Amino acid sequence: MNTQESQRAARLELILQQLEALPTLPAVATRLLQLTGSDDSDARQVIDLVESDQALTAKVLAMCRTAEKGLNEAVTTVDRAVLLLGFEAIRNAVLSIKVLEVFADEPEPGEGPVKFSVAAFWRHSLAVAIASEMIAAAARDAKELPPSEAFVCGLLHDVGKLALEHLLPKSYQRVVELTEQHQMNIADIERRVIGLDHQTVGKRLAEHWQLPHVITDSIWLHGSPLKTMPAIDHRKLVAVVGLADLIVRRQHIGYSGNYRLSEDPAEMAKSIGLSAATISQIVDRLHEELERRAAAMGLGHTPSRKLFLESIMQANEVLGQLNRKLDVQRRTAVGQGRALEAIARFHAESTGPGRTISSAVTAVAHSAAGLFGDGQYGVLFQAAPQQPWLLMQFNRAGKQVKSEFVTPGAGARPLASYTHSHPVSAGLMGLFPWIGQHLASRDDLPRLNVLQLPCGWGAGAMLVHDQANLAGASSPAQLEAMRHTWGAAIAAAAQHQGARRLAEQLASSNRQLVETQSALAEHQSMVRLGEMAAGAAHEMNNPLAIIAGRAQLLSQKLAFGSKEKADAELIWQQADRLSELITALRLFAEPPQPKITKVNGTDVLEDAVIIMKRRVPQAPAIRVSGIELAPLLTTDREHLAASIAELLINAAESQPKTAVRVQASVDPLSDRLIILVKDDGVGMNVQTLEHAFDPFFSAKPAGRQVGLGLARARRLVESLGGEIELSSQPDRGCCARLAVPIRSLPRRETESEGASREVNSA
Repeated sequence: MNTQESQRAARLELILQQLEALPTLPAVATRLLQLTGSDDSDARQVIDLVESDQALTAKVLAMCRTAEKGLNEAVTTVDRAVLLLGFEAIRNAVLSIKVLEVFADEPEPGEGPVKFSVAAFWRHSLAVAIASEMIAAAARDAKELPPSEAFVCGLLHDVGKLALEHLLPKSYQRVVELTEQHQMNIADIERRVIGLDHQTVGKRLAEHWQLPHVITDSIWLHGSPLKTMPAIDHRKLVAVVGLADLIVRRQHIGYSGNYRLSEDPAEMAKSIGLSAATISQIVDRLHEELERRAAAMGLGHTPSRKLFLESIMQANEVLGQLNRKLDVQRRTAVGQGRALEAIARFHAESTGPGRTISSAVTAVAHSAAGLFGDGQYGVLFQAAPQQPWLLMQFNRAGKQVKSEFVTPGAGARPLASYTHSHPVSAGLMGLFPWIGQHLASRDDLPRLNVLQLPCGWGAGAMLVHDQANLAGASSPAQLEAMRHTWGAAIAAAAQHQGARRLAEQLASSNRQLVETQSALAEHQSMVRLGEMAAGAAHEMNNPLAIIAGRAQLLSQKLAFGSKEKADAELIWQQADRLSELITALRLFAEPPQPKITKVNGTDVLEDAVIIMKRRVPQAPAIRVSGIELAPLLTTDREHLAASIAELLINAAESQPKTAVRVQASVDPLSDRLIILVKDDGVGMNVQTLEHAFDPFFSAKPAGRQVGLGLARARRLVESLGGEIELSSQPDRGCCARLAVPIRSLPRRETESEGASREVNSA
């Protein structure tokens, strides 16, 4: 048991201990209980005890006469009463009278919205006693259900309420008020406010007074269904008291405090062997009997007609309270329905794939207009403490009139810090002038209001509006639900948008990584090829120079037109060709540094065409467009011309059906010269396109081409900071795209190789 539970248990035990401070039963009642409970006592002792108190004698005889009016003989003396009615009836009459005397002098509680009426309480208790007596008599089981015993059990069944009102008057006044307000069972309210109900307190009081077990159990267990009641000898009598209490409560006689009337009296009567018709007869006689018994017990004389009218008035009052409660619940339900409808409509409009912050904010503004009415609405949103504030404003037609990122005034805290508390703080009030400066219309600045929207995840949002009173459009609970719904939707959109942006960045990074890895692999293969070429050139150039020189000298000495002279010239030409190949391979090992100068694009293209025609004498026609619009280039004329020439040669050798087209343009975003070389020749398949830039690769028959043209062109363009791309389809031609900066900066190969090594080591 934790500390709080221990303190609560100690407090409840203290309340129960205070029951000992209540007045005890008078000595007459205590002595009577002793006599009637002893086998050695006789009638004379009981008669002498009752006659010793003249006031008690008069009340006992009056009660006996009213209770047993069917007797043929009049009950005029105590002797006669004991003889005709027996010890039990006399004992119960004395107990009833003396318990009433204990609480008879209790003053009425102070004024308040609703007060506990002792008179109304006793009227209810007496009615339950009479009904219990009638039910017991109708059961015709005097041994198990003695009517006189049922009467006193019914009279004392709610005595715990008097005890609580006596011990804790202020707390019990609050219990009565809450019971009337909520129309509940007073026992439930007692447990919530005090921690104990009147049944438990009544049981303890009966034990303190040493009342018979049947009375104690009736006080404690009345109202419990017979089938769930503990296995006690008098459980049927306890059920009779519970049935009587239900009948009296349904007749609205006196004050009970229990507004739970869902049980069916006919079903309860059936459990103790009575019919619904018998219960109806008891109800018909109840008011008349109550009038007679109240006078006999000194509870005041009220005509049965007046009692009946009071019951009707009390029933009408209860109905009125129920109607008022139902009206409040109806209004609450209508408001909750509107809020739920607004939330459902908002989610239907604001959720879906691809939801952005802008669309979520727009949905919030439209939802607010639908819930609170037309007006000027805006939303402030900050995704994180260091992020700028997004301000979106909407006019009365719901159209967005402004959307911009703004910087708050000096001293402004992160927007999320203003949304932790619902009331508008002084710091938030300081933001109003600054917010007004950024609104499209500042005419209604004095009417500017904000509604904080909790977002979470470090984000903050506010609904800016010109509505005077949002509480008039919805209850605080509904407004709270909408605040959290709107804030969560904006925050979710921000999270979704951030996740989508990260996914896009990740995809872009992956693409760049793949391209970098491909470029690195290609660069490494070029480096290895270049190293091999450098070694080969060093070892082969000298022998080739000797072979070419000797073949040239030999050719000059041989007779013109002879076969020997032709063979010598062929040796010289092939040696020279092999020397050029080795020189080309050295390009990959030791790329020449660009010589940056200012050149005209037209001159570069003319150089490329000259190179192409020298290499391909039977070249097709070339159509050029757009080059005259190119600005003055800052680049290496020789490298760029050689690169374009390789693209032209590749197009000319693809057997084009028409002229090769060259289109030049400038990309203003990247500040690059774009040259497209298109042909309608045989094109390239997937494998050829994939390996087109590989050194020594050629799709033509072996021996026809070396396969260094496109690889050499890419190497030269990359030295200028540019790039070459190919696209093609078989039998539909090829398109080569060359992009080079208009202002090229020479790349330092040592830096490029160093960067490659860093990437590789990483």
